[in-house]
This record gives sequence, C-alpha cells and structure tokens, in this order.
Amino acid sequence: MTQVEFYNLFVKIIVSFFCGFVVGIERTRQSAQYGARDHIFYSIIATTLIILYENYLENIGMWILSITIGGMILFLLIGSVYRLFHEEDPGYTTTLSMILAMVVGILSYYNFVLSIAISVIFLIILSTKKQFYKIKELQRIEWTGTVQFIAIVVLLLILIPEDIVIVNINLRSVIIIFITILAIKYFSYFLLRYSAEHNLYYISLLGGFAHSEATTMQLAEIGASSASIWLVIQTMLGRMILILLLGAVELLQYAFLPILLTATVGLFGSFLILKNKKTKLKFRKIENPLSVKSALIFTGTYALALLVTFILDYFILQNFIAYSFISFLIGLLSGGASSLFVTTAFLSGLINSGQALILLAIGLTAAILNKIFYSLQVLDTKKNKKKYAIHLIFYQSITIFLLVSSTILTIYIFSLPFL
Repeated sequence: MTQVEFYNLFVKIIVSFFCGFVVGIERTRQSAQYGARDHIFYSIIATTLIILYENYLENIGMWILSITIGGMILFLLIGSVYRLFHEEDPGYTTTLSMILAMVVGILSYYNFVLSIAISVIFLIILSTKKQFYKIKELQRIEWTGTVQFIAIVVLLLILIPEDIVIVNINLRSVIIIFITILAIKYFSYFLLRYSAEHNLYYISLLGGFAHSEATTMQLAEIGASSASIWLVIQTMLGRMILILLLGAVELLQYAFLPILLTATVGLFGSFLILKNKKTKLKFRKIENPLSVKSALIFTGTYALALLVTFILDYFILQNFIAYSFISFLIGLLSGGASSLFVTTAFLSGLINSGQALILLAIGLTAAILNKIFYSLQVLDTKKNKKKYAIHLIFYQSITIFLLVSSTILTIYIFSLPFL
C-alpha cells in the first residue's frame, strides 16, 4: 500500500467517524438508548467492512459483509421488539438512526460528500421537527431585510451577464457562490431564530453557520462555557468545505482532510467538555445574516481584498507574502470572505494548490483568533475573564495546531507545488 492510498483510506475512516458522530449526537441529547458513541461504532464498522471487501477480501468478502451487516441490523431490530413490549417508547427513531449510521459509513468509502450531506440533513431534521410553530412570529424588520437582499440578488443575476471575466475569474460564478453561502447562513438563522430550542449545542452549531461572530458574542455575554465558542469554530470550518465544494472542487480534495480532522477533534472535544456544563440557556436574538447591512459587510470585505489582488496582478506583484497578509486581515473580519478570496485567487491562477492550502489555513487561523476578541469584550461580568481567556486560547491552539500541521502534511504527502 502506497502512502497516498493509506492517506485516502484514513480520510474515509475520519469521514465515517464524523458522520457517525453527526447522526448520533442528537440521539445523545435526547438520552436515547444508543448515543453518539454507538453511532460512531456502527459507522466505522460499516466503513471497515467495505474497505476489507474492496481491497483485501474480494472472493469471500461479500459473505462476510452480508453476514456482519445483517447481524448488526438484526441486533437493532431485536432491541426494538424487546422495547416494544417492555418500555413505553420502543425507540424506532434511534433504531433507524443506527441503521443510517451504517449507511453513511458505507457511503463514506464511495462518496464522502453525499455521506456528510445525508448526516447533516438528518441532524437538522431531528433537531427541528418540533420547532417550526414560531414562524408566525416573524418580525417586520426581518422580513424587510430579507426581501431587500433577495431583491438585490435577483438584480445581480439579471444584470450581470454570464460571460464577464475579470483576471480569469467568471464574475457570475463568484456571485452564485456568494449567494449560496448567504442563503445557507440564513437557513441556519431561520431554524435558530424560530426554534423553541434553547440548547447550548443547538445554538452553537446553527449559530456558527448563521453568524459566527454574533453567536460568539452572545455566548460570552450570557456566560456560556468557552468550549461553546470552540464548538462555534467547528461550524466555521464546515462552511469552508461548502465554499470549496461550490467553487474549487480540485482544491477541496486536498483541503478536506485538514478541515475534517480539525473539525472532528474540535467537535468531539467540545462536546466532551460541555456534557458536564449547563446547556439550557436563554439567548437573545442573533442578528439576521441576510440583512443588507450584514451582506454589505461580507461583500465589502471580499471586494476590497479582490481589488487589492487585481492591483497586485496588474503590476505583476504576485507576492505570496502579500496574499498571506491579505488572507489574515480578511480572516480577522470574516472567515467566510477569506475562504472565498483564496478560492477566487486559486481559480484565477494567481496561486497554486499548495499556496492555496496555506492561505486557507492562515485565513481560518485569523478567523479563529478573532473569537477571543469578540468574546472578551462582552463577557459576562460574573465570569473570570483571565480563566476564560486561558481556556479559550487553549482550545484555539489545539484547533490551529491541527489545522496547520495537517495542512503541511497534506502538501508533503501529495507533493503539491508551493513556490
């Protein structure tokens, strides 16, 4: 087995772990009979069986695969039948989620993007199945901000032709990516804003997608554990996968493992710490990320960086240090804008794949570090600021170390160009 083949199999195992965790975490929150660990176990077993079947046991692998998976499903069904006669809740949802963990484990080998998508959608469905009754409480100002943004989107799509190319960048493609990102941010905000749920996990995950800076400040303001900020950071990393998936799939195949490895450790660590903390908290409303103000801040940050890039390109000053500096500054303001900037520079040919990975890590590092400033300026006065800062910096250091080291390792393994 070559080093690259081992790397690919390792990625599949990590994806399987992540998907099992995502599918099972809501069941853990509901104190179901099978929690996140059980889902991870089932998912990784399924992935391992497929790896053995596809690579080592082609002749007898199908029998082993069928017997093992059949036995695992039979075990779950027997448990459901037993609970049907001995408990009030037979736990059908949990049984189905365990079977789904096996399915996403198998898919992790063949199509990791589909596996992650199914896991996340399943988590959203389970987390929000009782949450939509507050939709009628939409405030006029939120409707106004949303309608204004949608109007701008429609105008942009109508007025900007498909063939406008600036410095090898198709402007319409960038706008579509930008719109998609904000739409997902708003979908997360919508679920969060009109949910009856006040669970810390729920707020941190969805709030991180909707508006990570605003969520960070709110968590600090109400005195939530610094580990909840660590959880918000992981959703920010997840957003970067989305940006690359929409705009630079070629780059995603290299950036995926560093992001996923970092996010998986962060999710596992933050949940491990938060399980002993108070998780039922009262939050005020998070800012609408689809308002004109928020959209202009995001757009302005990205546009300014793009303008500087065009100037550098015009004067043939394609200096990697300059791009690193730009990525870091944008990241301090917006992690999403920084990732979009790097993606655009990569697609335009201004930087190569190795440089793009480094710039992504730099921008995300800045976006991670800015959480310390956002949180400390509004931290609940009852909290020990020094202790809070030390804990948060420790969590951030773990994330940054994993992100940077795995990025460098990826560049080395794939021999990506850097200079």
